[in-house]
Amino acid sequence: MMRRTTPLIAAATALVFLSAGCSDDLVCPELAGTVPYVSAFVAQRSAGEEGSTHAEVVCTADPLPSQLITFINRRELHVVVPAQGLDVFATVDDDVVLWQPGISCFLEVTTNYGYATSTVVMPAAAAVTAPAEIPLGDGLELLWESVTDADYYVVSAVLVSEPGAPVRGAPGSRDTLVLSTITRETSATFPPESLTSTGVVSGFVEAVAGPFPESGAAGNISGDGWGFFSLRYRDCGSGFEVVVSDVP
Repeated sequence: MMRRTTPLIAAATALVFLSAGCSDDLVCPELAGTVPYVSAFVAQRSAGEEGSTHAEVVCTADPLPSQLITFINRRELHVVVPAQGLDVFATVDDDVVLWQPGISCFLEVTTNYGYATSTVVMPAAAAVTAPAEIPLGDGLELLWESVTDADYYVVSAVLVSEPGAPVRGAPGSRDTLVLSTITRETSATFPPESLTSTGVVSGFVEAVAGPFPESGAAGNISGDGWGFFSLRYRDCGSGFEVVVSDVP
């Protein structure tokens, strides 16, 4: 079965990569030759009888690990050897949901530096409530209940403008606008100034299990390595679509 990637999924995938690695909130680790830094995540989507799984492990060390063998619940990830840099990657993609909510995911990372592990429970999906339509100039509020085994939530969306719609507060027009936020709360609000034109906002809320991405966060990978392992899950009820209209 061939996997299809929409622009919204691609935007969310980019957010996954950013929150899993170094950012303005997460200081890049000081490289220690005998203690590799590991950043790992699993992102899953359930869509009725269909679904998808993407998992990725990034291992950083100086010098670069000469060996990387990675398993999640005995499913081996495929290693990608980089052309340059201090990272080595391992990934797996599947057209099914490999690990259902409530399942413990056991990460194993073996390098020439040693053996590191972590265990995280796959969270359930967030069921999102959103208005069907809002007028331009109003904020957008999203609500959901607390999700079993989730530590925080990632909201990803795009505003696709109507053809020729002006950008509010600025000349010209923009076809799409990416909206995103990360929160421990069971709600998220995009203020009026972030919704700059009429159109349609579509997106989803991912429930995430693992350390919250912030400065000073303690890792959950132990052994001959340190770092962060997180699990993300969503289903059809995690999505939303809101019309931004010029009718007050």
